[in-house]
Amino acid sequence: MRNLWIFLHLLGMVMWLGGGLAVMFAGIASKKFPRDQLGSAARLLAVIHTKVIGPGAALVVLSGLILTMQLMSALGAGAGGTISPWIMSMQGAGLLGAVLVIVVSVPGSTRATRIDPVSQAAVFDAIRARVRLFGAISGLLGFIALLSGAMYR
Repeated sequence: MRNLWIFLHLLGMVMWLGGGLAVMFAGIASKKFPRDQLGSAARLLAVIHTKVIGPGAALVVLSGLILTMQLMSALGAGAGGTISPWIMSMQGAGLLGAVLVIVVSVPGSTRATRIDPVSQAAVFDAIRARVRLFGAISGLLGFIALLSGAMYR
């Protein structure tokens, strides 16, 4: 059963970081679009956020919690078992990054789809900048979590 949870954990990480890279490159490419076409780009980015990145981050957290409980059980938490600093780094960075995705990036990207990029340009650009900033931060935290997990092995 542990192998299934590890697979789901890695699958969630691929969805989260892979979707983040897709959004990053699509967002860069959409900077060259005329303003009246930015609504279509925002809808595309919102679909990637809601169908790939958000569920991937949630899957990472869920599987990570299950794996942590299994690890604590194997170490005998009551018997003074210690957890590697790499694991703690992976847990902290991954949890914080996933929370930013679920609380800021996904709702922000869907909010951008409800705003007209032409008539409400300032609001649209502000939301897009916020999603871009928090997406970059959560992606960096996800990368740190991935690196920490690799260093543990």
